[in-house]
Amino acid sequence: MHINAFPYEILSVILEEAAKLNEQDGVTFTFGLSQAPLPLQKANLHRYIRGPVPPDMLKWDATAAIRQVCREWHEWAVEYALTDVYIRRWRGSERWAELSQKRENYDLYELIEKPSGTAVYRDPYRSLRSTSKLFQEYPHIASNVRRLWFNGFYTTETDHYIHDALKKCSNLTSVSVPWTVIRHLSAQDWAQLLGNGGGEGLQSLELLAVDLTESQAKDRKNLIDLQPLKSHLVDFSRLRRLKIFGNTTFKPIDDEDLRDIARTATKLEEFHLTNLSTITIEGVMAVVKASQNTLRVLEHSPRSDDGFDHPHPGSSIEGEHLCEVLANLPRLKTLSISIPTMCSAIFANENVQWEGDCQVRAAHICGHQNRKNGLTAELRDPLQALLQQARALITTRANSYIPKELTIELFCGDIIFDPHLHTVHGNFELGRLVSYDQWPASAEPSRKGPYGSTGLYGKDDEEVVFERVHEDEFLNGMRKNWVSIFS
Repeated sequence: MHINAFPYEILSVILEEAAKLNEQDGVTFTFGLSQAPLPLQKANLHRYIRGPVPPDMLKWDATAAIRQVCREWHEWAVEYALTDVYIRRWRGSERWAELSQKRENYDLYELIEKPSGTAVYRDPYRSLRSTSKLFQEYPHIASNVRRLWFNGFYTTETDHYIHDALKKCSNLTSVSVPWTVIRHLSAQDWAQLLGNGGGEGLQSLELLAVDLTESQAKDRKNLIDLQPLKSHLVDFSRLRRLKIFGNTTFKPIDDEDLRDIARTATKLEEFHLTNLSTITIEGVMAVVKASQNTLRVLEHSPRSDDGFDHPHPGSSIEGEHLCEVLANLPRLKTLSISIPTMCSAIFANENVQWEGDCQVRAAHICGHQNRKNGLTAELRDPLQALLQQARALITTRANSYIPKELTIELFCGDIIFDPHLHTVHGNFELGRLVSYDQWPASAEPSRKGPYGSTGLYGKDDEEVVFERVHEDEFLNGMRKNWVSIFS
């Protein structure tokens, strides 16, 4: 019986196993030179391992032999290798004669004792242009792509190359693109990308933001803003996952953009918003309320690059209690959020589906946000109620019909609470001074830094000492006005 006579499912499993074995035996690294000399200059060169070969290239190399067997195997190999495609901007200018462009010849390069090379120019956008051209000339190849990831392209010119590549990927379900595409592409382009004209449509969208160079930020071509999100042609109703990551000062994504997205993003299952400070809780809740019946994962961590500092999440929405809104999301399972205020109401619903690690960061306690000084015993009771309610929810989830492990971590100002362990982490030096060394009676070193488990990484003041005390002792210190949860 000829192998091609096997059912396609069995043949696919055989070829996949062969590809994985080829991948293990293939080249999994790339070479680099310690210093690429300029013309007419001499330098001592040392070879080193630059880094691993990207996963999509590993797959392509592993199926090289399979593609040459027959047409059927070729089509399978192309589909297998091009499911995920990563396109990166070229960084560096190293080029040397001995190193072949074919990675399968790397074994010969290892035998060269004295490598030589020279610094030459290489078009940083070559990979993007080549991919765009390939997809336009051979759309049947582009139809195999399910996920596309772009990195390092942030200009109007490159955004149009990105669009040219995307529009030929008829079966695309997930894409990671620079945030500039929501400024430089038209409403018709976005409608096509989201699949509003038919087909399965885009399921996952990631927007990555970075700070542009001064020349890029001042380029008039990059200052264009077509405002596609305001058009009725752009429909996010098929989207299931939205992730926005990174901070930028150049036309950043803001609350208005999220409100425009929320008009049609009614079926999101995952919403991630991380490492940016240009979106407040108002924009976040616009998306949350639009997808409140389907949302399973909510991550809002507006951390900056400097030691994971958490900027202020914004002001409370007038006439709305966010704790109750979050507690009544019927399908939510994973929660990590920064909100202006919190209280025991956020953990009051015993029917929530929460599981795993839950983090809630707040600037104030509900009802006390206008208090200028947190050094008061009046906050002790609502804080104690909050901690007790958190423990009650942990117990409820553990004793549910299908037991689920839930761990809750609370960030109140500069203090971190682990309700399940009855412990509190923070810098208690001020409490010692105010109490004349009467408090805390017992304290242990804490592995947690000012903003979680990251320690003092990236902090200017590395002499800050975080300590751990028992929850009862901390509450007793609050009762005597020796310690504050908010500055």
